[in-house]
Amino acid sequence: MMARLYGRGRELGLVRTLLARANGPGTGLLIVTGGRGTGKSRFLASASQLAAESGLEVVQLNGGGLSGASLRYLLDELREAPLEEFADRWHDWVDFHAPGGSPQGAVVVAIDDADWCRSVESAMRIVRGADVHSARSLVVVLACPDDVTEPAAEPGTAWDSEQVHRLGDQSLAVLCCRLLPLPREAIEQLAAEVLGMPPGPEIMEVCSYAGGVPARLMRLLTGLLEAGVETAPDGTARPHDACVLPPQARALASRRLTGVSDSTRRMLDIASVLGQSFDLEALSAVLGHSPLSLLPAIREAREAGVLTTEDSLPAFKDLLVWQAVRETVPRPVRGAILRDVGHRLLACGGADTLSAGYLLRAAESGDRRAALSLPEAVARRARNDPVTASDIAAQALRLPLLEEDGRVRLVRIKAAGLTVRGLLSEAVLCLEEALKRPLGPASASLLHARLGTVHLCGGDLAAATAQARQVLSRAGRSRAPRETALLLDFCPLRWDDAGQEPWRAADGRDKGKDADRVRYADPDVVGSHRSWCEGRVAESLDMLHESSASGPAPSWGDRVAAIFAGAARVQYLVSLRGFAEAEAELREAEARAGASGGRGWHAMTGSLRALLLLEQGKVAAAVPAAEASLDLSRQYGTGALAPLARAVLAIASLRRVDIPAAVRQAEFLDAELSRHRSNWTTPSMLWAALLVTEARQGPRAAVRMAERRLSEGVSPYELLLYAPYTAPWLVRTALAAKLPEFAAEASAAAGFLARNNPGRQVLGAAAEHARGLLRGDTAALRHAADLHQDPWSRAQAQEDLASLCEDQNTAVHHLEWAIGAYMRSGAPRDAARVRHSLRERGVRKRHWKHADRPVQGWAALTETEHTVARLVATGMTNRQAAEQMSLSHHTVNYHLRSIYRKLDISSRVKLAAMVHA
Repeated sequence: MMARLYGRGRELGLVRTLLARANGPGTGLLIVTGGRGTGKSRFLASASQLAAESGLEVVQLNGGGLSGASLRYLLDELREAPLEEFADRWHDWVDFHAPGGSPQGAVVVAIDDADWCRSVESAMRIVRGADVHSARSLVVVLACPDDVTEPAAEPGTAWDSEQVHRLGDQSLAVLCCRLLPLPREAIEQLAAEVLGMPPGPEIMEVCSYAGGVPARLMRLLTGLLEAGVETAPDGTARPHDACVLPPQARALASRRLTGVSDSTRRMLDIASVLGQSFDLEALSAVLGHSPLSLLPAIREAREAGVLTTEDSLPAFKDLLVWQAVRETVPRPVRGAILRDVGHRLLACGGADTLSAGYLLRAAESGDRRAALSLPEAVARRARNDPVTASDIAAQALRLPLLEEDGRVRLVRIKAAGLTVRGLLSEAVLCLEEALKRPLGPASASLLHARLGTVHLCGGDLAAATAQARQVLSRAGRSRAPRETALLLDFCPLRWDDAGQEPWRAADGRDKGKDADRVRYADPDVVGSHRSWCEGRVAESLDMLHESSASGPAPSWGDRVAAIFAGAARVQYLVSLRGFAEAEAELREAEARAGASGGRGWHAMTGSLRALLLLEQGKVAAAVPAAEASLDLSRQYGTGALAPLARAVLAIASLRRVDIPAAVRQAEFLDAELSRHRSNWTTPSMLWAALLVTEARQGPRAAVRMAERRLSEGVSPYELLLYAPYTAPWLVRTALAAKLPEFAAEASAAAGFLARNNPGRQVLGAAAEHARGLLRGDTAALRHAADLHQDPWSRAQAQEDLASLCEDQNTAVHHLEWAIGAYMRSGAPRDAARVRHSLRERGVRKRHWKHADRPVQGWAALTETEHTVARLVATGMTNRQAAEQMSLSHHTVNYHLRSIYRKLDISSRVKLAAMVHA
């Protein structure tokens, strides 16, 4: 099969035209001309192969050095002897021979390098002479020099600018064609074949130096392939970053440099070391000139076709011309230039973003002085761009020339940048690997402190505490790294609150305990959390507002603090039922997470999204949001708000009567509460754990859990501020547990929050609701129902009102209202409890819908039967399941028999096996 010639389809068509009339009378002559390297030999070989595939006898000769007379003699010999004997006798000149299908068939003679042919007329005379004596039809293809003269136009013909000309008579058909440079489409096709992928714009720029000449183009493409190409994001080929084209390829661009002045050439030499595009400030720094004084040289280089503009920076026109200049500068000199530029920029202090990159390149070339200066340059870059500085630090850490102090500094910068991106798992791994090396006490403390901070950002307070202890065990407080104070502010390492009174007032009586603590951590974020825990809502929100309104946060600590400040503000706004404002804040937080360069922080925004959906009553949407958040937190280590997502799942499962799922989440949350006495997720964790405990073990167990957690240091005001229904629930549960003292303390604390935060309707509603329950005050409960801003809280108030109403119709009205609100909140368990109350009052509310179901199998079970199956499969008795569903045990027994019939089973054991399968 003949190899394809890109861009030569028209010329091969001429060959096919001659071959089509080969067995007819007369002789065919094709004269192929073209400049050096245009592919005449390749074209001739393709023409010979095409003729052989057509069944014609073919002989291809190398005519280099033959004169016209020699060619006439050769053709005579070809006429007289069989071609096999001719090919054997002239083997030094024969490049290819293919026997034809018929001994009397046409003969195709292809002659390469016919240098003797200076005109079309001379070729015609020789071929006519051979044809007179030949008994077989003859087709001659000549590859001639580019200076073959064209014949005078015969009557009735006209020569034009096309590359193909036809002339001759009936006995001799003559076609002349010139091989022109390849068009762009053919160049792209050839490059794709050589490189194995479509060429990108940089490759095509390099190919333009070949001028469409195939020989030059192949040298360039082969050089690119040897130097290294890679796949660009769009799937095209581009030169590898370390690609250095061979000298023969670079020589094609050197002619552009011949006319430039010595001063311009010196400027170009230095600029080529800085990069294909370069910064004028850096160039002027190393040359000792102002940027303005470089303009004449830059203008001259632009006019010479050496420089252009790329992204507002001067740049070499393409890869080839850049390397043609750069490779004239010896490698040791390049390293010295880069180090000099980096040092000068570092000294001036205004170009920190550039100095680190130049020093890194110098250090990579083996310059020790550059390696020693590199950590300081990267640290300065990290002040404003921690992400890019992290990338530079990662590259620098591969260098063998670093000393311990510099290496530790770079590790901390790398970990900080990974944290900003939300890649906390990678940051932890980076620090842990660095700590495996032999280190001095001071260096180890720095790494332990940074590792503790990363763990803190990821929500692992136990690991953060362990790192803080490591730091404090290695150095005194005065010498401990600054980050250690942040750990001490957040971790329970120095908390001595265990055993305190559960309901302490937030009026300042405990302020003296921590008055001597040195606060190095962000006062806005940490202070806001403390103010919130002490019940000062306005002060807490103001601190977070100031933090978010303080402008862009360049450093890594500021950026991470901004992420946590935004997260805290969303949580607080949801608690205060500012759903619209919380949605706006959450969208901003999601935008910040997206701009961080990684997906890790979306774990936090996902948890917040789940919380917002849950409190808006959109339980079905909250569950997948929480599950996605947990997946991201496990993948990236950003688990600071993972307990919040688990709390959402526990509460949602409980509302949907999926007790096993709620218990699984609650067990995890209880373990977290045991390890961490207080953090941003404590209220959500404790609230979920209390709900599940009350559902499983009753109100007394829930109240005892609340008392224990509050006595261990959990802020009571933080718990009550979680949602407007928290205080009423605690009062109601304590009264049901016959613990009126606890109920009174919870109501008093809710009243304290309302009095100290005037204007907060949600706090007033919670206080009125709690007071109404404690005192049996229906007026307070009605007022609370009017003040509540979310359907679940209103439903609770209506249900509580019904329990105090003596009038049957009024009570039924409140209960019916509560059922609708619970259903709108995605809380069928609560709605079932209200239905049970209605049944006790003689009112039956049909709540199921008719649905077409199969007779047998899981799909045949109703929603209620599914719930019964799940509860029984956990080991609950019929009475226990009935309590969870607010049904009678007789009703549960009826549903269980229906389940057995539809699943064709007869025991709880088989049911449990099917549920857990």
